[in-house]
Amino acid sequence: MSKTPKKKASSSSLVASSPGQSPKKEASSVISASESPEELKKILISLWPEWSDTEVNAEKWDATKASKENKLFDDPEGKVELPSSLRVHTWKRPSEYILNKTPVVVENKSAFDLTSANEHLLSSELIRWIISEFYILWRVCNTGEDKPVSTETVPDLWRPWEHIYSLCKAEKDHMPLYNAYGKYVIKLYWMGSWRKIIVDDMLPFDKDDNLLLPATTNQSELWPMLLAKGILKVASTDIPVSGSGREFGDFTVMHCLTGWIPEIIPLKSWYTGKIWEFLRANIPQFQLEEESSEEKTTTTDSNVTDIKSESPTVLKSGATGLIPQMVVCASFQPLHLLEKRTSVLTRMADSSESLRQYGLSQLFSHPVLLTCTRDCPLLAPAKPPPVPQWKLIRPRKQANITDEPKEPPVQKPEQFIEVSSPFINFKLMTLAAHDMEQGGVKRRGYNSNLSSFSELDDSEDGHTRKDITQNSLNTLDITETSQVTAEDKKKDDSIANDTEVVESTPGPDKDTDVKDKARVQTAKGSSAALLQSQNALASDKPLLRETWLDLHNFTKCFQTLLIFHKPNKYDHQCRTSHFKNSVSSRLSAAALSNAVSSTHSVAAPARQPDATGIAYTKSADGRGSHFLFVDNLLPTEIVIGFSALVHWGESVEEKKESSTRPGSLTAKPFSWKSIVSQLPAVQIQTTASKAVLLSLPPGRHVLHLHTSASFAIHLHLCSTSPFVFGDEETVMPHLDKESLRFCEQAVVIVRALGRVISCFSDPEELPSTTKELEKTHGVGIQQQRVFSEAVYHMFCSALGRKLTSEELFAVQTLTGDPSPHGSNDKATDARSDDTPERWNGKQATDKETQAATVLQASWKRYLVREILTAARPGTKENVSVAKTLREMWAPVESDVEKHAVSLLRHMVANGEGIAELYPCREDEYNRITFTDYSVPVPEAANSWILIFREVFHVPKNMLLVPKIFSPLPVCIVHVINNDTLEEIPRVFNRVEPYTYTPNKGGYTFVAEAHPGDTSVIGGQWRMRLIGSREPLPQLARETPSNIFSVKELKGYYIPNQKNIICRHVIKVSSDHSATVLFQTSQPDVNIKLNILDHEKEVASSQGKGHVTLPVYCFLASNGGSVAQAGARQDQGSLTAEGRVTGGGGGQEGSDQHPTDTLFHKYYIQAEVLQESWPLDESLSSFIQKLRDTERSEMRVFGDILDGTSTPVGTDQQNKEGQKYAPKSTHKAKEREKDKDKLTSKSSTIMDHSLDASKPHWILRVVSDHSEAESIEVKKDTERLEEIRAMKLAWEAAEPGRAAKAHQTRLRYLKEQQEHAEGKEADTAETETQTQSQQSGEFTQNADKNYIDYTPFIRKSLPEPRLKDKELEEEQRRERSEKFQSFRLIWDNIQEQRKQEKNARTEMMKRQLETYIGFQDAMDGYRQKMLQAREAFRSRVLEGQSHKKMEEPAIEAVEPAELEKNPVVVQASGRKSGGKRK
Repeated sequence: MSKTPKKKASSSSLVASSPGQSPKKEASSVISASESPEELKKILISLWPEWSDTEVNAEKWDATKASKENKLFDDPEGKVELPSSLRVHTWKRPSEYILNKTPVVVENKSAFDLTSANEHLLSSELIRWIISEFYILWRVCNTGEDKPVSTETVPDLWRPWEHIYSLCKAEKDHMPLYNAYGKYVIKLYWMGSWRKIIVDDMLPFDKDDNLLLPATTNQSELWPMLLAKGILKVASTDIPVSGSGREFGDFTVMHCLTGWIPEIIPLKSWYTGKIWEFLRANIPQFQLEEESSEEKTTTTDSNVTDIKSESPTVLKSGATGLIPQMVVCASFQPLHLLEKRTSVLTRMADSSESLRQYGLSQLFSHPVLLTCTRDCPLLAPAKPPPVPQWKLIRPRKQANITDEPKEPPVQKPEQFIEVSSPFINFKLMTLAAHDMEQGGVKRRGYNSNLSSFSELDDSEDGHTRKDITQNSLNTLDITETSQVTAEDKKKDDSIANDTEVVESTPGPDKDTDVKDKARVQTAKGSSAALLQSQNALASDKPLLRETWLDLHNFTKCFQTLLIFHKPNKYDHQCRTSHFKNSVSSRLSAAALSNAVSSTHSVAAPARQPDATGIAYTKSADGRGSHFLFVDNLLPTEIVIGFSALVHWGESVEEKKESSTRPGSLTAKPFSWKSIVSQLPAVQIQTTASKAVLLSLPPGRHVLHLHTSASFAIHLHLCSTSPFVFGDEETVMPHLDKESLRFCEQAVVIVRALGRVISCFSDPEELPSTTKELEKTHGVGIQQQRVFSEAVYHMFCSALGRKLTSEELFAVQTLTGDPSPHGSNDKATDARSDDTPERWNGKQATDKETQAATVLQASWKRYLVREILTAARPGTKENVSVAKTLREMWAPVESDVEKHAVSLLRHMVANGEGIAELYPCREDEYNRITFTDYSVPVPEAANSWILIFREVFHVPKNMLLVPKIFSPLPVCIVHVINNDTLEEIPRVFNRVEPYTYTPNKGGYTFVAEAHPGDTSVIGGQWRMRLIGSREPLPQLARETPSNIFSVKELKGYYIPNQKNIICRHVIKVSSDHSATVLFQTSQPDVNIKLNILDHEKEVASSQGKGHVTLPVYCFLASNGGSVAQAGARQDQGSLTAEGRVTGGGGGQEGSDQHPTDTLFHKYYIQAEVLQESWPLDESLSSFIQKLRDTERSEMRVFGDILDGTSTPVGTDQQNKEGQKYAPKSTHKAKEREKDKDKLTSKSSTIMDHSLDASKPHWILRVVSDHSEAESIEVKKDTERLEEIRAMKLAWEAAEPGRAAKAHQTRLRYLKEQQEHAEGKEADTAETETQTQSQQSGEFTQNADKNYIDYTPFIRKSLPEPRLKDKELEEEQRRERSEKFQSFRLIWDNIQEQRKQEKNARTEMMKRQLETYIGFQDAMDGYRQKMLQAREAFRSRVLEGQSHKKMEEPAIEAVEPAELEKNPVVVQASGRKSGGKRK
């Protein structure tokens, strides 16, 4: 590789170095000399490049430089960032600490041991996860002789060192070699693709010279350290949740090594049943092997191994059907000692105790692999001995009869989960020999990092007391379990007691000491044997110990399930990525050439992760918006994998200081026909990568996915069912088709109809098929006619013609509906042509109407009889109808689905409530059809442009939604009903979904835009009309056009009493539609824009800063006069009024045009509302100048009067009057000339010399370019013309009148000026008296109205006073005194309220005590009553008992008396018998 720093920088991005370390020179050399350190922090280096075998094969490893130049490779990204629990002291090369032999990347290819040599690293949570997931991935992919975890027949081989490349080619089963130069390439999965990450061989060590990266027992192997460095680089892009005490967030090593999608499911105890069902369905199941008759022997051995050998087990997967393969793991949160919530601390304590019982510790959290489930005992129960035949003659009853019923004992079901982890009983095993060699036998507990471990008592259920040595042996053999049945426990206890550790006694004993010494020697020997066996085992396969957990304890021990979905096992998948513009992604040429959009076909084959098309896009804010469309007859499950990049290139301190938000994904049900936001179906928040399983019921669904992250996001969707994912352009075309449930329901109905036709002549099958058809379509009697019409239309569509009379009769017989269908209008029209001429236009009499009714009733009765006869099987008519139906059915059968959909669609469209009968009604919510209308965006010459204005005609009632795609930042659409001038309501400047009804003038769609500072050249503006189904509204002309003519008028704002800004006249030569916009220079001015017709307001709109009348049709006059128009107006022709909403606010107006008005006179008038346009005093001179200009325009004889300085005589006036007295014809011409001169003069002053810094307004009238000549807009000078005409008339009647009036005015002004100086004092006194009189009048009026206005009148000092610092201090002091007084009052009020509250509390206490006293008294009375009742009851029972005791004595005496007097008894018996007779 070249030494050029740029190439090194391009290979990967800059990651912050570990604490106390600084990047190397190569990394710093990337900085340009012109860039400061502050600028460097703002620059984001490019992401890690995507993997390319070609680039790796062409990589220059520069192995020769190590010997020639003695300069080794340093990572340009700096030192790798280690977890915070590991403190780096020095960094060394492999050659610096491996001195005995040459370092190698891989030495043992069959297995590895990452636990024995890395005990000092287990304090780091991230290192524990790396080691655990290495073991889990090895177990899952390289099953070997172990029990298979996956359902695959051929496992995928995985070797961790195959992620490392050095001095080798990128090919299958490659073997990396040791590079003395120190450069290695790591292949890891990140942000949706495999990435190329470059690392060096600098390894961190602590102050005790311990390696701070995972290593195997073979110190010369480098692959664990190199692979861990690459993983730590990727893990550095993740940040933990603040306050969690963890070293990482959602980062998973298995996702980084395989690309499997991680789904994290929280475990809750109340979902135990669902958890068990999920695990049984997705991981293998433990089952006992059925024993043959020859092997039916009773096991009597005491060794557990022998017992297990006699009853082997079989693992059977519970995953069946289309469920893809997945790897299920579980994890638990580390012990967080800073937690303050009591409930969380309680859960942590329970979890810690449960984990301790199974050989785990909450202090050292890590993931465990779930290998299988078990719902049966580990060992087959012993079969009972054979019963002798003689015992079967009269078997003894097993149940003992008692006087009280026995409740059957509740048996807990066998529900166990087997977990595998390299850290089960790990510390106990490895520390046993070390502790014994120190001479102290640790009884009852061991001082280790796993302080929660201790030996178990005999009282603990479900567990056995084991010696440390026994635990180690059982763990190494991977056969012993910690959960057994009651029978097995007895056997295990007998085995464990043989090697049980002797517990300490209170007093010293010589025999005990001798036994202890013997125990120590025995334990030493066994521990040494254990370590040897462990080393031997490490050379064969990695250690992964197993244990069984009860389901109840499983939810206590573990907090989350980690489910890794394999994307290559899903038939349909899609990927998409969004990177912020400031982050550049170096995509390979292959990825760019194969990039495709996110669409799928139903029959698409399963794609591998590397071969999946990826659509890479960029977004300015890191946010994305996507749509997901699903249409399925069965429930759909979609795995949504979401990866987010929330920070990049930050140091450790910057990570801690920054409050980075995690990336978020929200999926909500969506419909383009509604603006109602629904609750989200899926929400994900992650700082790395996380997935969720989206479950959807059968039917059609559309979801809107919103994603956001600081720098980049990646989405990966996988499913076994087809789906469509992408933007609107990708998803919306699929919504125009009928849903699958709709098609299925339609086909079912047509199939039932076909069965009726096939057995139409069968008397046995026809009733059942007819009932089946009625049950299938489910319409009632009232809607039966709709079904009949739908069948008729279906046959017409299939045959491509109208039905003949025989075919129509057959359809009527099939449906049982004798009413004529609306489709045979052609025959009706043909018969109407034969109507006699004398009947045309004749109105029928009552007798004729009655006769026609009788004829129609008779014909209907006859038709009904014929239909009933033809519907009866066995008749001649039935055979003919059946033959006709079979002939008609043949074209329908050729394309069943098409005709079935037309049948059901006709029923749903024409029958009210029929759609509610079928489950497919929910799919109609997402069915849409659309049409696009696009026009080019004109060049923005000003701050407002009109883009689109077209008229659409609606053929029938329909729901429509216009959606705008505009390159301009602000674009507003107005939809106007041309008949009523009402505007369709808008929500947030968007037209809401609205049901449009047919009208005469149609609807005008107007789009206006405010470009602002955006310059768009050659852009396309597009409007999409979205409806439920076709036909959509029709455009009034063939193609839309946006070539408009704009008449723009400008002027200064001159305040006046009427608050009118401007007023213009509109004249049109033909009917003309125009858009009117009014805009002010000050954006916060409330204005109202009116269109007047003969001073009658016909349209108006209000706004702030600008206001728009979207469209108004100015009608041309029909030749009438103004007087006629005024007379018609007095008669009430202009009376209708309405309301409409305009562009800037409320819009009012009448019906657009009165029908009886022949002459129209339109004005456009703008007004200021609420005096919202105040002007500064600095503009007073400018405003006065404008007012003088207006006055000069109104002067008629300005030239004559300016030259006259002295009074003129009467003769001169008469002479001048005669000179300037115009004739009648000359007067009219002069009037027209002055009128044009006045208009041009005002427009010239306003338009051409407009200063944008002064308060001004702009009026724009926009019309079609082809009709621009038919409209004229000019300033309204009618009032000025009237004044001018009046003055000219006065001058004509009295020549010299103007000059005489001018001289009189000058004399009056001169007199006033002379008397002004002498009367200044008098004037001041007069003003004072006037003010006093006015105040007195005001006081009198106030007294009359009984209203005191004094508090509302602002007081002023008698003399003006300068507001200096002293005055400000005085005012501040007064304000503070007022505040202080108010604060005192407020404190008193608060104290009073507090006292009242205490009083109420005391009163409530007293009431409660009184109530308790009443209750006690009532209880006493009740107790006395109960005692009295009990005493009475006891007396009654005692009397009854005495009576019962006396009854036997009486019964014994009666026989004796009967024997003494037998005759008397007999005689009495006869008498009584005779009486009965």
